[in-house]
Amino acid sequence: MSKLKNKLDYLSKDKIKKQWESIDSKEGMSTRDKLEKLVNLSLKREERFPQKKAVLENSFTRDDTGGFTVREFSYPLSTVFGRFALEEWTRVAPEHLSVIAGEDEFLDISPMKLLFFDTETTGLSGGTGTIPFMLGFGFFQESAFSVKIFILNDLNKEDEFLEEVDRFLLEHDFSASVTYNGKGFDFPLMEARYILQRKRFPLLKLPHLDFLFAARTLWKHTYPSRKLGHLGDLLLGLSRDEDIDGSQIPAMYFNYLRSRSFEIIRKVVDHNALDLVGLAGLLLLGIKYLEDISFTRDEGEILGTARLFEKYGDFDTADRLYKTLKQSAVRDDVMATAVKGLAVIMKKRKLYAEAAELWGTLAGSGSAESGKRLALRELSVHLEHREKDYTKALEMVRRGLDTLDLTEAQREDFEKRYKRLRRKLKALEKEE
Repeated sequence: MSKLKNKLDYLSKDKIKKQWESIDSKEGMSTRDKLEKLVNLSLKREERFPQKKAVLENSFTRDDTGGFTVREFSYPLSTVFGRFALEEWTRVAPEHLSVIAGEDEFLDISPMKLLFFDTETTGLSGGTGTIPFMLGFGFFQESAFSVKIFILNDLNKEDEFLEEVDRFLLEHDFSASVTYNGKGFDFPLMEARYILQRKRFPLLKLPHLDFLFAARTLWKHTYPSRKLGHLGDLLLGLSRDEDIDGSQIPAMYFNYLRSRSFEIIRKVVDHNALDLVGLAGLLLLGIKYLEDISFTRDEGEILGTARLFEKYGDFDTADRLYKTLKQSAVRDDVMATAVKGLAVIMKKRKLYAEAAELWGTLAGSGSAESGKRLALRELSVHLEHREKDYTKALEMVRRGLDTLDLTEAQREDFEKRYKRLRRKLKALEKEE
């Protein structure tokens, strides 16, 4: 039900509404004809980039008599995800990984030696009571993307389980790890489990790219949900129709421990494998946006790409994309955010007059409260400290106090500025 709601939320975004407003304004068409035209326009848009379902091949299970089971999958690099194949990973430049990660250390890594990592656990609360019973690893090997999943069969044999994982990691020369919320969940959890075994989690030695942060930036203005499964379904064609609800996974695992029937946990294993190959596909998609902005399908994605460049410090590319959106964006929220981004870049370049002009545009537009608040504050700072125009600066502050819904801290900041500007104006009056 939640997956269907996510899709409906996406369809109800401004771009669909604006299409309808344009069609609905035309005379001589019945409501039915108008609706059919809207649907046809949407279908034509999607047909430009047909979604092809990825096929999982060559999977097998190795059952061990010890405390773990290993499940392996192989996805040929010819596997197609939406508009590209996994083989395009062979042409990825480290420079683009650095932009995604926001760190220069990825300039020295080999993209084909990345290790994609994900866990399934007995709960989401964290702490020593939460056990990662399934560890999934995705990596490139010869002409395929391989997935290797380790399953803990006995809670009392976690040491054997982790030793086998260590052996696997030592056998490969991985350049960096990639996760989706690994910094907030998977890595702290794994570090705690290794500490309990008086060991150090091996992946801590490698550079770590947590793609969740970049995904939130890239698709914040396009999709209501940035969950890995949701994005994989919409953007890569990775169907989740038969997927399981994450909240059911702990119970399924404990049932598996009691029965030792692999069928009980098979869907959890498939879920983990799908997450890993989906993560590799989504990261590649983000990189393709950086390589060629025409690969995006929505102005919100262009905005997200511009913000990634800005965060990385590539102001020239961000500036160019922001200016394009300022001139052509249809959605007010996208245009306002682009103007804000341009103003920030102008300020960093010490082009204060140009920045002030942009802040003025933002303050007078139909942008969100947060955008107007920042614009009025920046204008008051500029007018007070650079233009020395205390009267106009006071006007900006007063507009903020009178028209904006401010938090207690924000109102305190504006009131402090108001009082200071009033004192300065009184001092000038006395001098006259």
